[in-house]
Amino acid sequence: MVKYFKSRKRFDFSPHPFDVGNIFGLKRGYGNNHFLLKIYGLDKTEFENYYTYHLNHFLSTGQGSEKDFLSHVWYIVQKRIEHFERKDPFSSGHPRHQSNIGKLTEFQQYLATRDKWNIRPNDVLLKEKDGKIAELEAHIQNLEEQLKAHTKYGVAQKVFVEDGYLPTLIDLIQQLREVGLPNGRSLLKSDHHSPYYKLVAKYFNHGGKEIPLDTARNYFVGKDEAPIKGSQVPDGRKLFRIVPADQA
Repeated sequence: MVKYFKSRKRFDFSPHPFDVGNIFGLKRGYGNNHFLLKIYGLDKTEFENYYTYHLNHFLSTGQGSEKDFLSHVWYIVQKRIEHFERKDPFSSGHPRHQSNIGKLTEFQQYLATRDKWNIRPNDVLLKEKDGKIAELEAHIQNLEEQLKAHTKYGVAQKVFVEDGYLPTLIDLIQQLREVGLPNGRSLLKSDHHSPYYKLVAKYFNHGGKEIPLDTARNYFVGKDEAPIKGSQVPDGRKLFRIVPADQA
């Protein structure tokens, strides 16, 4: 007879909390009952440790593989759920039966994460796959809606910047970042540089060529950061000055 679970030794007063049985040990043929009985008192965070404890014992005896162990545990859990479901719903024990079903169902959900062999019944597997497909379809729909919203702001043709004058455009954008309003507040405000260099790379081209994102990024550095060599706006390309209208 295959012994799947590690049992408590007879008159062992300090057993491992996961050992099955009682002070008199484990009566022959009652291993399944005691294994399931332990589950009712476990928190679901303990399921993995409980399962692994008995799995390791089973593997150490050389009686079979994890697939064999999981098949057996799944079977007895499912049969016990069905047992409680057949109970009279008007009996005094109904609340306890429902509680046991709930705990066993939670444990069964954990077992599903261990099932690499699809040993669960086909109806269970199909239900899970249908649920996964529905989840993926909802995710795809969400992504499509995001893509649709994003492409709404796309352009068929970028703004052409005269060849050699990309630094001039950069200089104007940098000036706009510093423009102040009559009330003392800034016209533009952003805690990051990325909106500015992404604006340049996304909506402008330079001499008919794409502007690499890294190239645009190099022009926008913090006040305490040294600009990368070659990414400073030369004085000869600072052609315009943005000033308030009353100072023009």
